[in-house]
Amino acid sequence: MGFGNDLKYSHEALLKLQDWELRLLETVKKFMAMRIKSDKEYASTLQNLCNQVDKESTSQLDYVSNVAKSWLLIVQQTEQLSKIMKTHAEDLNAGPLHRLTVMIKDKQQIKKSYVGVHQQIEAEMFKVTKTELEKLKSSYRQLIKEVNSAKEKYKEALSKGKETEKAKDRYDKATMKLHMLHNQYVLALKGAQLHQHQYYDATLPLFLESLQKMQEEMIKGLKGILEEYSQITSLVTEELVNVHKEIQISVEQLDPGSEYSSFIETHRTSDIEQQEIEFDTSLLEENENLQANEIMWNNLTAEGLQTIYWRSFMSERN
Repeated sequence: MGFGNDLKYSHEALLKLQDWELRLLETVKKFMAMRIKSDKEYASTLQNLCNQVDKESTSQLDYVSNVAKSWLLIVQQTEQLSKIMKTHAEDLNAGPLHRLTVMIKDKQQIKKSYVGVHQQIEAEMFKVTKTELEKLKSSYRQLIKEVNSAKEKYKEALSKGKETEKAKDRYDKATMKLHMLHNQYVLALKGAQLHQHQYYDATLPLFLESLQKMQEEMIKGLKGILEEYSQITSLVTEELVNVHKEIQISVEQLDPGSEYSSFIETHRTSDIEQQEIEFDTSLLEENENLQANEIMWNNLTAEGLQTIYWRSFMSERN
């Protein structure tokens, strides 16, 4: 199964196929260009985010903070991701997009050549099998008329017995021309038949097979372009996986139980003997009714003391 054997009468379909493929390639090219632009903008946005982070703030700490270390690593790996995405965008532009642009030009040239050659061999086919034969057939019909006319005149001359030789000579010449044209027509017809067989059995199939090979080479080239695109834009490449792995490991290493060990060690203080809090006896120097550290219970303080007691009692229960 192939173009040569199965598509000899499918010229319009082949033209539509090539037009469709060109439109598809243009769509792929536009998509790649937009992807490159998007990746560049994404890389730039990531870098801007990292630039806005106050990386110096963590260096002002007077103790070792694993949270700060983890956060700085996240920022650093995000910067690395930005660089990777930018490189990928540049690789896409220099690789797949450039190759695709060249392929589109080649594809356009193939279609142009196909149309030109097809028109040429088809025109030659039409000339040999149609135009030239029609000319010979037209001359053939005309000579038959001339022969028949000369024949009638010859018969008339015979019946009258006048100018028979002259009439016979005209008749013979017309007949000779007809016979020569007949032979020419037969040979031309054989030539047209051979040309037709050659056209459909060899010339056209070989031409279409050549087109199919070029088409398949284009598909092979496009496959390579898309494979390269897939590799460049893959989110599971080693370098991208390493970025996220570094972040993941850093986060997993965070230990709430040991996070403040360094802080405690840095700011550790010795126990200080606290001064006892005692009743200031100087307050009683001018009053003999009150005793240090003793509650004064009388009619004046009973209600207030009860209120304080109940508040304390309810607070303890809650």
